[in-house]
Amino acid sequence: MNETQATAFYRDIEIEGIEVTRVIGSHHVFPRHVHDDNYTLVLVEEGASYCVGPEKHEAVVNRQNIALINPGQVHSGIPIGDEQLSYWSANILLDVMAAAFEDIFEKDGGAPEFNRMVVRDSALQHRLRLFFHLMTLPCGRLERETAFLNALGHLLTHHSDSKSPAVSWHDSQRVCRAKECLSEELSRKISLDEVAGAVGLSRYHFLRVFKKATGIAPHAFRTQRRIDLSQKLLRQGMAFSQVALETGFSDQSHFTKRFKQFTGATPRQYLSAV
Repeated sequence: MNETQATAFYRDIEIEGIEVTRVIGSHHVFPRHVHDDNYTLVLVEEGASYCVGPEKHEAVVNRQNIALINPGQVHSGIPIGDEQLSYWSANILLDVMAAAFEDIFEKDGGAPEFNRMVVRDSALQHRLRLFFHLMTLPCGRLERETAFLNALGHLLTHHSDSKSPAVSWHDSQRVCRAKECLSEELSRKISLDEVAGAVGLSRYHFLRVFKKATGIAPHAFRTQRRIDLSQKLLRQGMAFSQVALETGFSDQSHFTKRFKQFTGATPRQYLSAV
């Protein structure tokens, strides 16, 4: 490792089978190798790299490109030129990707396969970058899972051979039930599996139906409910630290930040205005 290189690894114990790596300023050369049990996604932000070797010029990942590596696919990582390489990468276990594939396409199709090694897709960049960013923050499981599945949904529907079924109907009763579920027990963590299972939909289908009906993602809806409850508790005279605990925020600082984001005022400013 050179003096300027920085590497960090991120995992979420509540979301198994995923590891995110952030590398800044690298000249490291990865020889040809293979992973039999996981997919690798690499989003390059600075520099360029050969994905297989200098003789495979079509497999070069440049700035803002994404490398998609299937399990069992031979690949390397060889920086091109003198520029340092900075990138995000995600290793996703095969069974996690297969489960996401089943969610997204609503069929047992086995493990998906990417049809290109290097792609340039701004929408996929945005979705992956959001997920990577959330992996570095103390956010909720529901928000992370939503970002992850949204990224995989775009990835698999655009860069594998299968096509996602169109959402051709809207089940208002299921959306209402989901809202009830998301509004309950606001002090505890909740998973996407739990909410989708409660309304009888796959996770990906649930996200699409809920977003179409409400205009927002489930985690944003639940956060709004938590803020609504916090306003009520503040008006009742509950201490800030206790309000943060009762509404499921990690600490008082996190609560204050989210409260201002949704209301335009800090809890103290809100109380003085009330």
